[in-house]
Order: sequence, then structure tokens, then C-alpha cells
Amino acid sequence: MKKKQPLWIILCALVVLGTGIYFSVFFRADVLKIENGRVSGAKSTWLIAREDGQTYYKLADVNAPKNYTAVKNAPDTDGDPITTFFMFQGKDAEKQPGTLLVSGAPASGISDLGSGTETELGGKTGLLVFRETDEGREALFYMESPYPDLRIVAQASLPGDASDEDLTALLSVIAEKVTPGKQLSAIAADFKLNFLDDSRWQYLWNGLGVTLAITLVAVLLGIVIGVLVAMVRSTWDQTQETMRKGPGRSVLYLLNGLCKIYLTVIRGTPVVIQLMIAYYIILASSRNGVMVAMLSFGINSGAYVAEIIRGGIMSIDKGQMEAGRSLGFDYIKTMWYVIIPQTMKNVLPALANEFIVLLKETSVAGYVAVKDLTKGGDIIRGVTYSAFMPLLAVAAIYLVMVMFFTWLVGKLERRLRSSDH
Repeated sequence: MKKKQPLWIILCALVVLGTGIYFSVFFRADVLKIENGRVSGAKSTWLIAREDGQTYYKLADVNAPKNYTAVKNAPDTDGDPITTFFMFQGKDAEKQPGTLLVSGAPASGISDLGSGTETELGGKTGLLVFRETDEGREALFYMESPYPDLRIVAQASLPGDASDEDLTALLSVIAEKVTPGKQLSAIAADFKLNFLDDSRWQYLWNGLGVTLAITLVAVLLGIVIGVLVAMVRSTWDQTQETMRKGPGRSVLYLLNGLCKIYLTVIRGTPVVIQLMIAYYIILASSRNGVMVAMLSFGINSGAYVAEIIRGGIMSIDKGQMEAGRSLGFDYIKTMWYVIIPQTMKNVLPALANEFIVLLKETSVAGYVAVKDLTKGGDIIRGVTYSAFMPLLAVAAIYLVMVMFFTWLVGKLERRLRSSDH
């Protein structure tokens, strides 16, 4: 019978899939291109206003009216990559010399325009204002938007001594092509600002690779150090009373003392302090922060792995050592071929949990200029001045990784238990 997937895996997959579909559509729809005189996008053209430098507002859908085409490479008023207004020009400059512009403006500025008339044009109600320009005359039509503090502005310009009726007719043409949009979700806007603009999501992607690389190398180094230290410590604990005095005992005594100092110092000081000492003092000549982080976290992990493995060695029945010696193995070979394999099987789940703990501990690698996952989120936060979305994303990525590795550890434990029968 096929085993059902855990509910949390299905839920996580649905959330990731839904988020990806939603924001990919959102992204394609509001980043527009002006090519060959036409405005193009995945959906109808969006008019976007950016009021405070961070928050995006969708004001309207805009399409070019008949006999008008979008001006290619129209200037961008605020310099951001979002098209914030659309300029349309007559296809035949002699017959249709006018220029149409649709943009967004704060509602607070309407009071500074002077005289204006509430008018209905193209099925829309708004404030109509006429004014003189150096090139001729223009008229502006301020329409409502989904936001009370912003207005959709349609502007018609004609050269020479144009009449109010001509300008009004031109405004009616463009007003018909403006459809007020829905309010842009604040979460979607924040997501776009932090991850989609300038491809800032790559900071997290690259940081994730660095985090996993540091964790993998550090845990392998920690296992090597832990096995060696555990063998020395357990050998001394088991043989100190029966071992004859001599050079061998003295060497083992010295090694055991060094191992105890190593365990005391490493387990008694914070890992971030060890990392900074390694980077700024011991390996100050090296600017390779990733390599220093791998060594530092590996040495730190080795202390905890050593005690895990030592406990596993001490739990092995003494008869296993005697059985190995009876086969002609010396002490070292018996430990390596008989005791250690059984120990590793017993402590493997604990070592896997150490890997999970180490994965989270690497989040302090940014203290030595390593661009890991946490540092990637910090870089985004420093650019956008928005803390919520980057920190939430980093936390979510760590949570997903921990849940995944915890699931793997659970399967490993069940496999080991089944192999005992």
C-alpha cells in the first residue's frame, strides 16, 4: 500500500506554487515595455504611481485610443523601472497633431490649480482645467483612482490657438481608454520591492548556496575531529586504570588533556566569538571568509560531535572489544573496524540533528563579511529600508530547510530501527 505524503508537505507545496503563480503574473503585468511605438505587457497596460519611494499603487489600465500610438522610449519622470505615465501621439501628425498623456498625481495638488470645472468626459467624472503653454494650449482632466490621496490625470495638448472644444474632445477620447484599477495589495508591493526589483531575490539564492556549502563542509570536518577526539577520550576513560606506565600511557594522557582543553574552550565560548577570532586574529592574512567560516564552524561542531560519539562508544558492550582482540586485531584496529561502525549506527540520528543545529548556527557568518542567507536578507533590507519581508523570507527558508532535514532524520531513524529486527 502506497504511503500518503505528510499534510505539511502538501500544504507547503501548494503555498509555494500559488505564490509563484501569483507574483509571476503580477511581475509580468506591471513591468511594461515600449517597443516599436507600442506599449506591451502580459496584461493590459498598467498605470503605476509611486508616492513615497517604496510603495507602488496601481491606478488604472490604459490603452492607446484610435489614431494614436504610444511614444517610443517615453521619458520616465522618477527614474524607477516602472512605467508611471503613458504618452500617446497622433499617427498622422498633420491630421492628429495633439499629444495625450496619462499619469498619476497626488490629490493634494488639485487645490493649487486654480479654477476648474467638475465635468463628465468619456464616461468619467473629474475636474477639468485649461491652461496656456509655450507650444499652445492644454487641458487636464483629474479622475478618481482606487486611492483617495491619488488621482488619474489625463492631459491633452494641441499646438497653436486651440479651442476648448478641441481639447475637450481629445480628453474624451483618452478618458474612454482609462479604466481605474483595483487597489494594489500592500503585501504584493512589498514583495516586488524586496525581491523582484533589480532581481534582489538573487541575494537570497546565492546566500542559500553559501549557507549549505558552509554547513556541509563544517559537519564533515566536525565528524572527523569528533571521531578522533572521541577515540582518545574513550580510550583513556576505559584504559587509564589498567594501562601500564610507559611512553604510550604518557602520550595518551597528554592527548586526553589537550582534548579536554579543546572541549572546554570550544563548548564554553560563543561560536560567533570563535568565528571572529579566527577571521580577525588567527587567519587575519586570509580574506576568504567562506573558508574561515567552514573551519570555524567545523572546529566548533567537532566538540559536540566528539561527546556524541564518545557517549556512543561507551555504550558499546565491552565484549565487542574482547571479540575484536580475540580475532587478532590490536586496539586501534578493533576500535576502527568493530567499535566505531556500531557506534556510528547508534549515534547517526544525533549526528543528523547536529547537522540541523549547525545549519542554523551558520546564520552568524555575516559577522565576517560572508554573504550567506542571513546576510543576503540583510543586504536587501539595507537597500529597501523594509525589514518585514526580507526577514520573513529568510526565516521561512530556514524553517523549510529544517523541516525537510528533520523529515529525513525521521526516515533515517525508522530505517535504522527496522534494520535491528
